[in-house]
This record gives sequence, structure tokens and C-alpha cells, in this order.
Amino acid sequence: MSSGNPPELAKKQASLIAVVEEMFRPCEACRAQDTPVVIMHQDAFAADYQEEEYRRMGMAVKFGGTCGKEIHIIRPTRRTSTKAQSLSKH
Repeated sequence: MSSGNPPELAKKQASLIAVVEEMFRPCEACRAQDTPVVIMHQDAFAADYQEEEYRRMGMAVKFGGTCGKEIHIIRPTRRTSTKAQSLSKH
């Protein structure tokens, strides 16, 4: 992205960082660490495919790019979910 107004871009980036760190507390520590990859579970955003989930996920990805981090979003596999459900029934 190219911006003709670097101070405005810096302001937007600072705002994004503040919002994401408020939503996802561990992101503050991740940003400070020399860790190139941040792994987040999909349910950290929301659990039932809401519009807000997509907005938060997009913000997390943009946060990663702004802070020089790769964002990996993981989910439980069907096998893991099925096994967990099976175990909880016993």
C-alpha cells in the first residue's frame, strides 16, 4: 500500500496496533518479542461465523503485516473435534 501522507499512515497503524492489542492481549507480547510467527486459534475471533469474526481476523492479519509477523490461524481438525466430543460423553 502506498500512502501520500506518511503521518496519517503512521497514525492508522498505531490505532490498529492499539485496537488489536486490546482485543488480543497476547499480541502485545508477541509484537515485542523477536518471534516471526504468531499462531492464533480461529475461535479467538468468534466461534460462529459472525461478521465481527471476519473483521477481527482481518485486523489480526493486518496487525501481523504492520509488525512484521506472520499470522497463522489454526483450527481443530474434524478428527480432533470428534475425539474431544467422544471423550466428553464418557
